[in-house]
Amino acid sequence: MPANSAFATHDLDRDGILDEIDSCPNLQEDNEGTIDGCPSNFVPWYDEDFDGIEDDIDQCPNVREKYNKFQDNDGCPDSPPQTGSGIPDSDSDGFIDVVDLCPTQPETFNGIFDTDGCPDSFGSGSDRDRDGVPDHLDSCPLSAEIYNKFQDTDGCPDSVTDSSFADTDNDGIEDKIDLCPTQPETFNGYRDEDGCNDIALDNTFTDNDGDGIADKFDTCPTQQETFNRF
Repeated sequence: MPANSAFATHDLDRDGILDEIDSCPNLQEDNEGTIDGCPSNFVPWYDEDFDGIEDDIDQCPNVREKYNKFQDNDGCPDSPPQTGSGIPDSDSDGFIDVVDLCPTQPETFNGIFDTDGCPDSFGSGSDRDRDGVPDHLDSCPLSAEIYNKFQDTDGCPDSVTDSSFADTDNDGIEDKIDLCPTQPETFNGYRDEDGCNDIALDNTFTDNDGDGIADKFDTCPTQQETFNRF
């Protein structure tokens, strides 16, 4: 099919089968067996890159989805917004993610002096601890608010100790390592520790041990099958 054909844009995997009749629009047909748009060895529930998105709907079936704080479901790694220097600044507020206490919430530049990278609670009056929360709204007017990656508005430091780390979505995965800190992990037997809810809704489409047998039918779903003729 010519590249300049009006239909070329409707053949995502460029296998010559239009997306509207292609059973696997993201996987190339290998022209063996049934010509349905899928490779001959395609297994509908298989997830080669173990990112919770089945291969037939995964736009990057061989590369794991990276959720970068927020989940989408295309199956491809996300590229965070960049500053002019090439350093990630997800909320584009001029504070790079590594020093921004609220990397997904842009700083409010409203004349209140702070450099935390978090939105300020707008208001007038004194702000003695310079945390962006005016004294008349600040429960701790002499102690600066520490947002611990996410903003609350009490004006008090958040209590986080070595043995008690913030877990905003209460999924048991600490915010500092949780790729989706506001979206709880789906604990459905699917093997991942990213902290994001999985696209697969039940174990019909999962294969924890990667042995080609879906967990629903696998007597040992966490131990790989040994193919030794028995």
